[in-house]
Amino acid sequence: MKKIILFLLVGFALIVLVQDFLVSKKKAESHKPRPYLVVLSLDGFRWDYQQKAQTPWLDSITRNGVKAQGLQPAFPSKTFPNHYTLATGLYPGNHELISNSFFAPDLNLHYAIRDRSKVEDGRFYKGEPIWVTAEAQKVRTGSYFWVGSEATIKGYAPTYTKKYEHKFPYMQRVDSVIDWLQKPYKQRPKLVMWYLAEADDVGHRHGPDSPQIVDAVQMLDSVIGAFMTKARQLDIRDSLNFVIVSDHGMGAFDLEHTVYFNEYVKPHWIDTTFGGNPFMLVQAVPEYVDSVAHAFSNVEGVSIWKKEELPERFHLKQSSRLSNLVMVADSGWSLTYKRGRRFYAGGTHGYDNENRDMYGIFYAIGPNFKAGYDAGILYNTDIYNLMAKILEIKPAPNDGKPEQIMHVLKETKMPEN
Repeated sequence: MKKIILFLLVGFALIVLVQDFLVSKKKAESHKPRPYLVVLSLDGFRWDYQQKAQTPWLDSITRNGVKAQGLQPAFPSKTFPNHYTLATGLYPGNHELISNSFFAPDLNLHYAIRDRSKVEDGRFYKGEPIWVTAEAQKVRTGSYFWVGSEATIKGYAPTYTKKYEHKFPYMQRVDSVIDWLQKPYKQRPKLVMWYLAEADDVGHRHGPDSPQIVDAVQMLDSVIGAFMTKARQLDIRDSLNFVIVSDHGMGAFDLEHTVYFNEYVKPHWIDTTFGGNPFMLVQAVPEYVDSVAHAFSNVEGVSIWKKEELPERFHLKQSSRLSNLVMVADSGWSLTYKRGRRFYAGGTHGYDNENRDMYGIFYAIGPNFKAGYDAGILYNTDIYNLMAKILEIKPAPNDGKPEQIMHVLKETKMPEN
């Protein structure tokens, strides 16, 4: 009898020890620090720019981290729609930031990227950007000029943010990001997103194959190097992941291949137009929609669609803010409203998003990423899920497909959607 009692006591003690171990393990895991994630956008940095210049820092990331053969943008391949797609995982037709400028009938307001009152108005931004997802789950974030981050969306904004200033010195941006990452633990952001415009500016002015773009790429590589050098001195360096993306690429064209919109239509056919060179939203007077569509049906260098006839692959026609006609120039062509309207003659973007010149970049390095890994072609709707996975937060519903992106990670368990 004594042996039985002793056996039961030993068994009970073992059960208690195992339970204590499991509880302590669970507590330790729940208090395990989340990884850090820094995401840098190089506006207009085409997928092949690394091949055009001396880029020791991007070369190092390629050897030791992940590089994609291209990052396909959403349509239209414009800056604001695609930065917000990167942040939300939604096509522009679903997040409703459909171009750099447009009319929103749901608000009876026009959106324009240089209108501060509109850029900071959260009503224009549908969906849930990653900083909102994170902040709602008690994860601090910082944003340095990312589209949408200056507005309050769903009641949230980044813990740290900056009002956009195009010419703000790049090295000071580096220092600011590093400063955020050096804050005391409880104040420190786990996610930082920042932005540099040089490749886009130079690509527009001089073209994607110019000597000037080589200089711009090498300068941006040096900025990346400055950030990485300083990041390696941080206490959190072993848990810091670094991702570099771009919103779109850049295509060359010449002024001899330009379609002038007003030369094919009568003024009373048109209500409003937004955009141009090479993407245009056209709101025709309802009774003249067919007239406008017919006027351009055989014009070389441009395609036009009625809203309901847009190709499904554009994922755009469901937008309540889309005009009744959409136009886009063919590769190498321009579309503008009239002769004499100023626009850059070097390069542009906004073409069909399957145009290879519109593809951007994806580089990544850090403890969560594979090393020396060729990721193939990636899609920018998938970046949101990747960020949520690294940050260990639950993503909001989105258009991304985790199986298309998670292979870049050392661990490939899919997040719950």
